[in-house]
Amino acid sequence: MEEKIIMTPIAILTVEHGFIERMVDLIQRELEKFGQRKKVDLIFIDGAIDFAKNYADLCHHGKEETILFENLSMKRLLPEHKKLLDELVLEHIQNRKIITNLEMARESYMKGDSDALGPILTICKTLVEFYPGHMTKEEKGFFAFSMEYFSRREQEEMTKKFWEFDKDLLLAKYLKFMDQYDR
Repeated sequence: MEEKIIMTPIAILTVEHGFIERMVDLIQRELEKFGQRKKVDLIFIDGAIDFAKNYADLCHHGKEETILFENLSMKRLLPEHKKLLDELVLEHIQNRKIITNLEMARESYMKGDSDALGPILTICKTLVEFYPGHMTKEEKGFFAFSMEYFSRREQEEMTKKFWEFDKDLLLAKYLKFMDQYDR
């Protein structure tokens, strides 16, 4: 008899946090190099922007917002849980603004504006500071109680939707990129 193994929605999101943490560590290391060299590696910045937009936001935050948060919005949440949910949504919006600012600073730098180095360093530092606190808030303060609102069957349905949601995204692309810098 074949045993069916199904991860929980929270397990999937937590695994994704691990990939995001790895990228944050790489950004931190590259940030130190940028500061020492007074020069930015645009290939790395492009990869970091791509990762932040497509993996962290589109894939990860996309699952949270369109599946988990949307399903939670149909439940009768305790006020403190609703408040935390609203905070997380605002943090996702804040993160998108940070990435947009990084893209604009990158464009300026690429066009020869040497003064754009400062904003790139500042924005990268903001990202490095943002993600750990946000992920801790989700893992320690939000994920555990969020599953209490759902039956096992509802959790299994969400898990299936998670797999369906990003089946076309290429995690391997980002793992390869990180491996290039993670030596």
